[in-house]
Amino acid sequence: MKFVYLFLFLVVAGCKETSIDLDIPYAGDKLVLWGKLKSGSPIRIQVTKTFNPVGAVPEDVTVSDAKVELVVDGKESIELSPLISESGIYVSDHIVQAGATYIVKASASALPTAESAPVVVPFALPDIKAVRIRNVPGEINHQTPQDLVSLYFTEQQPDTERHYSLTFISYYGKDTVAASPYGATDNIPAKEEDCHTWSREKISTYYSEVLKRTFDRFARVFLMKSKCLPDSKTPIKFYVESGQGNLQINPQWASRITMGIEVVTKEAFDYAKIEHDQPEGVDRLVLPPKRALTNIKNGYGLIFASHEKVIEIP
Repeated sequence: MKFVYLFLFLVVAGCKETSIDLDIPYAGDKLVLWGKLKSGSPIRIQVTKTFNPVGAVPEDVTVSDAKVELVVDGKESIELSPLISESGIYVSDHIVQAGATYIVKASASALPTAESAPVVVPFALPDIKAVRIRNVPGEINHQTPQDLVSLYFTEQQPDTERHYSLTFISYYGKDTVAASPYGATDNIPAKEEDCHTWSREKISTYYSEVLKRTFDRFARVFLMKSKCLPDSKTPIKFYVESGQGNLQINPQWASRITMGIEVVTKEAFDYAKIEHDQPEGVDRLVLPPKRALTNIKNGYGLIFASHEKVIEIP
């Protein structure tokens, strides 16, 4: 019994609060620019600002009074307009051109002018053949209907390294749902640590009648380096969700499945890899955080680009 009392005393004593004074260096407020320049789509840039890590966290860091410009091929300058419905978002009806070079500049009162590095929008897309075997037993998550999709990159791989991203989408009536793919055990790029990474990307929104709120729906995205692809006769394989519900209890089958194949700039791959490898949960206590990636001068953030096509999975 004495041991129990001693143990409780030590626990209570160990829970005593202590304050720690942290001296964290801060370079002052700067603009943060974020944007994906997607070929064939209009411009959308998010502008926020940093804040002192010591002290209260501000409720809103968006910058709604910035001047944001887009320089195209070092010549044409386009001014973006603030989006009325969403603070800190700046848009233009200019359509991003494959092969063009873009620089984003932003300035705001009492903040240094921020400028992105030149970003070249990719233009060449690989030729891919897709073979689908329906309703196969998956290697994980056996209760969900799955298909095995084999992708053959039929062209010779380019001498210069490219970075690809793959996004699988399932369609149920008028709804779009991420197909939650995962690489098969014999998927060559997915087995090599330096060859691939995973990310998430918003694909749609939906309204919940129960909660009376609109939610974002995200897809799991696979990114890889072209140098890691096998020869044209050897596929890379993914298990893709093709239905909802239990296999034994009235499953709902997707009416169609598509795959978006993007060529993305190196910054997009590097950023996704850093975020995917960032320590989380208990790992935060023992592992140092990964350094943030930025290509913004006099500020922070990332401007990257992509060129995409969508193919039907037969």
